[in-house]
Amino acid sequence: MAFHGLFVGIDRFQSSRINWLTCARRDAVALHALFADTLGSGGVLLTDEQATRAELERQFEALARSAPDDVVVITFSGHGTTTHELLTYDADPASFPTTAIPLETLAEWVSRIPAQRVLCVLDCCFSGGMGAKVFVSDATPRSSDSADVVLERISGKGRLVLTAATANQEAWEVLRHRHGLLTYHLLEALQGNEEVVDSGKISVFRLLEYVTRRVIDGAAVIRKVQHPTLRGQVDGEFSWPVFTPGAAYRAAFPGRCTQPVTADLASLEAHGFPPGLLQAWAQSIPSLNQLQLDAINEFGVLRGKHLVVSAPTSSGKTMVGELAALRGVLERRRACFLLPLKALVNDKHRQFTRTYGAFGIRVIRATGEISDDIPALMRGQYDICLLTYEKFTSLALLAPRLLEQLGTVVVDEVQMIADESRGANLEFLLTLLRMRRQAGVEPQVVALSAVIGDTNGLERWLDARLLRRTERPIPLDEGILLANGRFRYVDVSGTVHEVGPVITREYRKDSSQDWVIPLVRKLVGEGKQVIVFRETKGEARGCASYLAETLRLPPAQAALDALPRTDPSRASTALRDALQHGVAFHTADLDRDERLVVEEQFRAAGSALRVIAATTTLAMGVNTPTEAVIVAGLMHPGDRPYSVAEYKNIVGRAGRLGLAARGTSYLLALDDLSAHDHWHKYVMGVPEDVHSRFVADDTDPRTLVLRVLAAAKNVKTKGIPAADVVDFLEGSFGAFQKRQAAENWTWDRDQFAAALADLERHRLVEPGVDGHYHLTELGRFAGSAGVQVESVIRLVEALTPLSAADLNAPALIVAAQLTVELDELTFPLNRKS
Repeated sequence: MAFHGLFVGIDRFQSSRINWLTCARRDAVALHALFADTLGSGGVLLTDEQATRAELERQFEALARSAPDDVVVITFSGHGTTTHELLTYDADPASFPTTAIPLETLAEWVSRIPAQRVLCVLDCCFSGGMGAKVFVSDATPRSSDSADVVLERISGKGRLVLTAATANQEAWEVLRHRHGLLTYHLLEALQGNEEVVDSGKISVFRLLEYVTRRVIDGAAVIRKVQHPTLRGQVDGEFSWPVFTPGAAYRAAFPGRCTQPVTADLASLEAHGFPPGLLQAWAQSIPSLNQLQLDAINEFGVLRGKHLVVSAPTSSGKTMVGELAALRGVLERRRACFLLPLKALVNDKHRQFTRTYGAFGIRVIRATGEISDDIPALMRGQYDICLLTYEKFTSLALLAPRLLEQLGTVVVDEVQMIADESRGANLEFLLTLLRMRRQAGVEPQVVALSAVIGDTNGLERWLDARLLRRTERPIPLDEGILLANGRFRYVDVSGTVHEVGPVITREYRKDSSQDWVIPLVRKLVGEGKQVIVFRETKGEARGCASYLAETLRLPPAQAALDALPRTDPSRASTALRDALQHGVAFHTADLDRDERLVVEEQFRAAGSALRVIAATTTLAMGVNTPTEAVIVAGLMHPGDRPYSVAEYKNIVGRAGRLGLAARGTSYLLALDDLSAHDHWHKYVMGVPEDVHSRFVADDTDPRTLVLRVLAAAKNVKTKGIPAADVVDFLEGSFGAFQKRQAAENWTWDRDQFAAALADLERHRLVEPGVDGHYHLTELGRFAGSAGVQVESVIRLVEALTPLSAADLNAPALIVAAQLTVELDELTFPLNRKS
C-alpha cells in the first residue's frame, strides 16, 4: 500500500479579472507538509502559477496509475464558480469550461483512479459573495447537471468527497487563522483530537464529521452560513495515524514550530518567558503537570488559541490561564481574569501581585468596592486586571474600548454559565466577547471549569477546543459517613469500600454535630487539617464555636496576631474566640482582611489553624486545599439542593499537593433515605451537563434587550433596529444549543417586540428614525448596572410620586425591598422550631 497526494492551492491568477485570495496557497502548503511528515513522500504540491489546467490533468493521469490498495488524497483550495468550475491559475473568464476544471471533468478524472481509499477535499464554493472563495461568472452558461449530482458521481464507492460548502454557499477564509475555514479545522483535527482519535489512530469518518461541525460553528462566529457536505462511502475501517508536524512542516512554517515544552519549567524559555519569572513560578509549582503540557503542546494555548479547560479542583488549570495571560503581557498585550466572587478577585490579586510585581507587571482589580483601580483600568495603565463577571460586563458596556485593549481574557469557573441566578450574566458577557469578533476585536479566550458533564458544544460556540481531564494530582477517597459511624467510599480506581465504624456518635444536640465533633477529633488527631462545609453563615459560625469549645485545640496564635486591629464586630469576636482553640470560620460576615488571614494561615506550613467551618463560597476557587473535607448538608437557602457539580467542587478541596498522599471527603448521610440518595446522586453521580440560562423560562427578555442596546450604543451611534437586537441574542450560547436540536430555531420575535414596547412604555428606551432604538438615561443605567429591569420599573413607580424631602434613608430602605434581587433573597429559619 502506498500514499499518493495532490495538494493544490491558488491565491494568484493569471487573469486580471479574477480577484486574488489570501490563504489558499497556505492551505495547500500546510496539508502537503503535514501529510509528507506523517505518511512519507508521495504527495505533489501545486501552487499559483504551477497549478495550470494542463498540469493538473497530468497529475490526475499519474494518480490513475495507483494500485487498488493505495490511499489517494486530493485537496483543492481556491476559487469555485457559480457555474461549478474549479479555477486554475490560467483560467480564462471568457472560457471557463475549457480553461478551468468543470466538476464534470473532475468526476471523470477521479473515476479513473483505481485506489479504493480516495479522499477529495474541495475548500472552495459554488456561489457568489464578496470576500469568499468564489468568482462570479456573468457570461458562461450553467452546467447541465446540478453540483449535487456531479459530486455524487465523483464520490461513489471507495471515494469520499468533502466540500467546504453546499452548492449555494460561500466558503470563507479567516485571516486570524490564516487558512480557509475548512482547511484550518482539518489541519487541527489531523494533529489529534479526543473526538477523532480511537486507540491511537484517527478515524477518517469521525475526523470528517468533526471538521464539518467545527466549520458550521466557526462560520456562525463570523455571522456566516457555511455547511460542509460529505459524500461517498468506503468499505471497512479507514484510519490514519495521528499527524505530527516534522521537518517539512517546520521548513514551511518556522514560526509555528517552537520546541515542545517539557515538565521542566526552564523549557518555557523557548517561548519567551524570562528566567526570573520561571524561578518565581518554581516557588509554588516544582514542574508543569500533564494538563499544562497538553494545553501548551497540543492545544496551542501559548499560540493564542481559544481554549476551554475542564479539570478537577487543584489540577493546575488556573496555571493554564496564567501562562496564556503572561505570554501576552510579555508582548505588551493586556489580560483580564474574570472571576465569580469578590473574594476570588482579592485572593488572586494578592497572589499575582506577590508573584509578578517584582517583574514590573502591574496587577489591578475591580469588584465594585472602594479600593477598585477603575481609573488605571480606563486609562489602560495595567498588565493584568482581575474583575468579577458583573463588573467586567458593566465596564465593557460603558466603555467598549476596554475590549479593544485586551489580548487575553481568562474566564474562571465558566461552569457558572448554567447557574440559575448568575448564568445569564456570564452568558451575556461571553456573547459580547464573541460578537465583537465581527468588528475585528478578538482577544484569546481561555475558559476554566471544574469537572462538568456534557459541554453541549460550549467550546464549539466559543470557536475553542476542549481540554477535558478527570485525573486528580492527589487521589480522593470520596464517600458518605453513615449514622452508625461506618464510612462507605469509592477510591480513585472506582472500587467501593465500607469500613468502620470509624467514629462513635456523641449524643449532644441530636443534630449533625453529634457526628461532626467525633469525626473532626479523629481527623485532627491523625494530624490532618479539615474543612467542614455548612449550608448557611450562621451554621458555619456555630460549627466553629462548638468545635473550638469541645476540641480545645492549641491556639492559632499566628492567626490571632495577624488579624486587623479594628473595632470588633460580633463576627470578629466569634472568630477570635474560635482561633483561641485552633478553629476558624470563613463566611461573608467577616471582612476581607479577616478572611485573608484565615486563608493564608490555613495554607501556612505547620499552622496551628487545624479546622475551618465554611460556606460553599470557600470552595469556589479560593486556594485552601486540605487533607479532609466534611459536608454537613446539601441545601442552598430556600431549600434548593446543591447540584452534583457544586458538590464535586466542594469535595475537590480534599488533597494537598506535596503535603498529603491522598484526600478524603465525608458526606453526612444520617438516615437510610439520605444514605441512598447521597450515595447514588452525589458520590457516584456525574456533574450535570451545561445548559444555557438565556433561554430559560424565568429569563426576562426586557433585561436582555436593554443589555444588547447598551452593548451597541457606542458601536452604532444612531441606535440599532429591533432586528439587530434579536441577531445579537441569536449569537448566544442558548440560541446555539437550540439550533443543535432544531437547525431553523429562532428567537420569538413577537416576544421581543412586546418587550421593546414595554420598555418604551416605562421610558427606558425611545424610538428614533428608521425604527432604531435608543436607551434613555434610565435605560442606560438599567442596561449596564447589572440589575433586573423589573427592579428598576418597580422603584421608578414607587419613588416618582415622592418629593425630594420624602427621599430619606428609611424610604430608600423600604423601596429596596421591592427589587427582584431581594425577592430572591431568603432568610434561613431554625428548622426544628
